Amino acid sequence: MLNKLDTTSNIANINPVSKITPVLAVDAVASITQALGDRATQFVKGQEYFAQVLSKAGDTTYNVKIDGKGVLKDVVLEMNLGSAAQAGQALLLRYLHANPAPTFLLLPTPTNEAGSAAEISPAAQLIGQILSKADNDGVTPRFAATSIVTHMPSNAQIVAHDLKHAVSNSGLFYESHLSELVQSNQSLMSIRLEPQNQVNTSLAGLVSQQLAILENQRLSWHGEVWSGQKMDWDVYLQQKENDTSQHSSGTHEVGVERPIASEMTLHLPHLGKVSARISIIDGRMRVGILAEQTQTLESLKSQKLSLAKAIEKNGQQLDRLTITHHE
Repeated sequence: MLNKLDTTSNIANINPVSKITPVLAVDAVASITQALGDRATQFVKGQEYFAQVLSKAGDTTYNVKIDGKGVLKDVVLEMNLGSAAQAGQALLLRYLHANPAPTFLLLPTPTNEAGSAAEISPAAQLIGQILSKADNDGVTPRFAATSIVTHMPSNAQIVAHDLKHAVSNSGLFYESHLSELVQSNQSLMSIRLEPQNQVNTSLAGLVSQQLAILENQRLSWHGEVWSGQKMDWDVYLQQKENDTSQHSSGTHEVGVERPIASEMTLHLPHLGKVSARISIIDGRMRVGILAEQTQTLESLKSQKLSLAKAIEKNGQQLDRLTITHHE
């Protein structure tokens, strides 16, 4: 994906999109926006693949055919290439990693024209260097917190506040906070406390995770939510229920916001593995709770009505609440 970085999350003023044209090779990130299933594992890390832009799928997304071999032969993927790509354009991609979504590096396309030379913008070179170092250091797209989030797990409001504080001060939104500082909406003291201003911070790893969030529109967090209790947390944009039919017809509804989803997974000492999936669609909340242990599942089902009332009492419009077995 080569979309323009959000101005509120601009990483060191990097803006590689302005350099993207069909004749100008740019070294930056290109990531698949659709799931590949088992076939994604067939891509070879570090291997280069020739590809061709087939057609436009959205405002900045295109259907791209990758020239692979075996089960990957002529795989068509949807990629975000910005607004300057054109049908028929040739691409050279290098496969980087598969988690949380298969990600490619866009390389300069070879040319046979005499005297021509591929240009790579300084910003794109910087992105490539950062990603390469992060990959060599074994950095994953999932952010790992180093401190406990809350010391009062029995108070839901405090837990929510502490989670918000932990994510806000993780450094993942540092550039956005700098913009708020200029507008007097952020204090200098809070900026100084973020990882970018601390010693022994892996800036390459942090920037790589920031780029992964921009690329995949997904925040992946892992840490100790309270003493002794680990939690995996993902916040992401999900497709609307009618997006599949719109995509297949080549049309997209303009001005419709995609719903935000939040998913938490905990391995609790007495209840076992429990996940909560929450999404907000047109102002209404949908909650799905999954439990691995049968006893936990039955206990949650017996409290379903009370939970629904508690959610509505908290001011939320509950559209649906489901409790199912964790596969």
